[in-house]
Amino acid sequence: MIQIKAAGKTIALIIKAKTKINGFVTNPNNPLQLGYINFTKNHQVKPHQHRALTKTTHQNQEFIYVVSGRIQADFCYKGRTFVTHILEPGDCLLQLSGGHGFTFLKPTKIITIKQGPYSGRKLEKIEI
Repeated sequence: MIQIKAAGKTIALIIKAKTKINGFVTNPNNPLQLGYINFTKNHQVKPHQHRALTKTTHQNQEFIYVVSGRIQADFCYKGRTFVTHILEPGDCLLQLSGGHGFTFLKPTKIITIKQGPYSGRKLEKIEI
């Protein structure tokens, strides 16, 4: 796992496709919980349903899984890009804070997850 840090704070996590992690990699207080979990054959998770709970978050976070293609991910802090990483098929990214930009180096398919509801670009995003 790659931790992208700015001012001593982790602002993003990248899990490469060939990682050897098993379990959750985020702090339990994080608004999005990211786990990379390996299950053995015949393992079962008992049928269940998640309770309706009210949770408050003050941080929008974004998860990206690269299905195919190649992405240059630029990470920003305090209005400037400070590091770049290449994301390949099977890699995933969890942006915890700070900013980011993407250049798609090939035709690319991703799966992305963010908190909702979405209030529109004008309210949700600050251009860097």
